[in-house]
Amino acid sequence: MKKTKKLLALMMVLALSLTALAGCGGGGESGGESGGEATGEVFTYKIQCAYPQGDTSWDLHLPMITEAITEATDGQIQFEIYAPGSICEPEQAPASVAKGILDAALSAPNDTAQIVPAAYAEQGIPFWWQSIEEIHDCLYNAGLMDFLRAEYEKAGIYYGMWDPQGQYMLMTDFPINTADDLHGKKIRASTSYASLMEELGAAPVTMSGGDMYMGMKLGTIDGYIYSMADLEGLALKEVTTNVMVPAGCAGAPCNIIFNLEKWNSMPQELQDKANQAMEDVYWEVTAAAAERDAQSRAAAEEYGVTWLEVSEENMQPFYEAGQKVLEDLAAKYPASAPGFEIIQQWKDAKDAGQSTGAAETETEAGAEGAEAAAE
Repeated sequence: MKKTKKLLALMMVLALSLTALAGCGGGGESGGESGGEATGEVFTYKIQCAYPQGDTSWDLHLPMITEAITEATDGQIQFEIYAPGSICEPEQAPASVAKGILDAALSAPNDTAQIVPAAYAEQGIPFWWQSIEEIHDCLYNAGLMDFLRAEYEKAGIYYGMWDPQGQYMLMTDFPINTADDLHGKKIRASTSYASLMEELGAAPVTMSGGDMYMGMKLGTIDGYIYSMADLEGLALKEVTTNVMVPAGCAGAPCNIIFNLEKWNSMPQELQDKANQAMEDVYWEVTAAAAERDAQSRAAAEEYGVTWLEVSEENMQPFYEAGQKVLEDLAAKYPASAPGFEIIQQWKDAKDAGQSTGAAETETEAGAEGAEAAAE
């Protein structure tokens, strides 16, 4: 009788153990690396967007990026998306991510520069990046991404991706044919773009994107450097008469950042999948931004806004001022200097007709986005 009871007890223990293993995903095909339903721990990130409904970042990019990460990780990384100001003010998002108040954010380098001086290099040098392929090349092939991740980690932040929000344009209520036309004008700009305006004789003004409409209407500013899509998204076409070509940057610089401690709590395999998803989705979000740019331009031109192309000869003062900005910011913010050096070396290689591999990384989506942006 005792042997029978022991045997029954052992059988019950074995059955319970097998049930527990099944519940934890042990031994099942779905737990393999090749896909299937996610069986590991789920990591949920509270992520706040810096820009409101109507902006490309809120309407398109943040949903696209978060969905790409969730899909690539078989649902092990999930997101709760919050509108700007829901948890903290947009300019405080980087600090909130560092402290763990936010798990993640779609933010911008002009805000992050408050706690990560290297972010001055993240925004690049005005008029140097003229295509999304060039930005990707400098980030992933020339080494700028590795530099940014190392510097952001010092502040308790993991740098996920450089998120280009469409073309970054100089838009004004006066025509620009030469750099001299900027003398004495008040231009809303930030970081390296503010330095460029000062170098060209304009007065840079600090102002949130949401205040630019009234700033232009009241004459507080004469122009601004911002995403072209917001001519429509923020109705800026109503207070803008001219858009300067070429673009200050092929992509208005934003970023996706994560709390470092939470990021590091995930298995390396999960981190790798998320990183790959962010690099891959870069081409999709740039194509989506290019389409919105094209729609905004068409609507603005119909409203009466004029696109004025500055000749290559007349662009030389802009390029020279950009070089001076690079040198000055690298000296003023030593932590950013290695990043600016990477950008300088990348540009020197580009000017010499050398390539670090951008064409090889371009996808069909990236090609379509670049073509739409060029048009």
